[in-house]
Amino acid sequence: MYKFGLGVLTVTAMVLGAGAPAAATAARTRITIDRHASELFPFEPPVGEPGVTYPATAVTATARNCPTGIVLMSASLVQDGLPTLWATAGHGAGEILCDGGTVELGMAFARIAPALHPGRATAHFSLRDSTTGEQFAESTRTVWIPC
Repeated sequence: MYKFGLGVLTVTAMVLGAGAPAAATAARTRITIDRHASELFPFEPPVGEPGVTYPATAVTATARNCPTGIVLMSASLVQDGLPTLWATAGHGAGEILCDGGTVELGMAFARIAPALHPGRATAHFSLRDSTTGEQFAESTRTVWIPC
């Protein structure tokens, strides 16, 4: 009886370990956030006081196996426990066109008070389907804003 039970367990493990055929499994979308943000640069908010700028930084990432079509990108940056704002005035910011392969992601961030400064911050990127809202991937990483 013991040998029969062991044989059944072995066959079951082999079947479960085999999984689905390679052609039937879709590659998962993965986001890799770069370790270093850009140097601080002056950003003038589009609806702010003319001529007044705030320090901003840009964070970049790479998405692999991004599903074909229009994908919504969400990005955030937190420094010293405080959130930042997107430093962009572009219509359609956050919409990414993917072709099923690799796509570069990026977003600039600024904060008025207290201002961003050189040092550590936490970046977060996620990708979602533009029609269903299904999340494809997300990633969080500590980044370094250089002097």
